Amino acid sequence: MHRTDIAEQIATERRARQARLRSLWQLTESERVAAMRRGELTLEQCAAWAARYPEQVPLLNGEFEYLAAFTPEALG
Repeated sequence: MHRTDIAEQIATERRARQARLRSLWQLTESERVAAMRRGELTLEQCAAWAARYPEQVPLLNGEFEYLAAFTPEALG
């Protein structure tokens, strides 16, 4: 693979990711929380949200809720 091919592939993937996340950034904080709790956000969206606005993502037992919800402690 040539250097330009890799650069093009990275650029294409970056644009695709931005498109997948665009709808997430159009939501308000409370809308994102509600969508997450309804199971409407993908793991990619939750991780991007936590990376950009960690103070907005609810915590459960000290961990981001979208991750902690699936731990044995939360399920039991």
